[in-house]
Amino acid sequence: MPVMACLNGELMPADQARVPISDRGFLFGDAIYEVCRVYRGRCWLEDSHMDRLARSLREMQFPPIDLVGVRRRMHATIEASDVAEGTVYIQITRGVAPRAHAFPNPPVPPTEVIVARPYDDSATALMRETGCRVISHADIRWGRCDVKSVNLLGNVLANEAAHRAGAFEAVLIDRDGLITEATHSSLCWVKDGVIIGTPDGPEILPGTTRHRSAGLAERLGFAFADGRITLEDLKRADEVILTGTTIEVLSVVTIDDATIGDGTPGPVTRKLQSAFTEAVRRWLAGDEG
Repeated sequence: MPVMACLNGELMPADQARVPISDRGFLFGDAIYEVCRVYRGRCWLEDSHMDRLARSLREMQFPPIDLVGVRRRMHATIEASDVAEGTVYIQITRGVAPRAHAFPNPPVPPTEVIVARPYDDSATALMRETGCRVISHADIRWGRCDVKSVNLLGNVLANEAAHRAGAFEAVLIDRDGLITEATHSSLCWVKDGVIIGTPDGPEILPGTTRHRSAGLAERLGFAFADGRITLEDLKRADEVILTGTTIEVLSVVTIDDATIGDGTPGPVTRKLQSAFTEAVRRWLAGDEG
């Protein structure tokens, strides 16, 4: 079965989808996106992802968009692709118009692309057992990281530095020397049994998996607090945790040349991983998500 795309409502093999070179997403990065994890053909945390999509559209001053229709087309794309375990990607640009920095006036129809792909979790599942290595990197992203836009060059450069160093991710440090998040993951740390993360704001993306994990943590009896931390203090944390759509809950065991804890996933991370897996299982069974 070929990977399928839905381009402006038309289903087609993804390698046949074409967007004009005058599309504002191509010219300016004037576009937002979402990625949902698919388990057994169903979108996990779908409402949260769609709420964030709606927020990104509002924050970037897009004209009103029928998100009920977007959902319907997303489901149709997953079904047409016959994806059981995978991801579904949604991107909406401000549309095709003559190149000018100001928004098209009057507005033009948006360009909508939806792609469903299989996802092999085996390598990430192994990392969830062993933990991962990350490096530190300057946060050079634009000032609205709370919007899930396609302006990702800062993330790309930092993640490439991580890959060249043989690491999985890069944790980002702002101009004040404080950790914000990772290039495509939310980041939290554990100190004295409390899970702490950078507070929501323009510096970080409001992570759907992080938010779900915070609720699970509270059910387990762990407090989840907002806080800021330097790189050196992060290296001295009891545990460091990444969360994300595809990685789920992942332990960081090395930052640069520093070992976190005893170099293995810690007890809080382990309990949170188990709770996350159980939440997915119950949701798939029609119980609680």
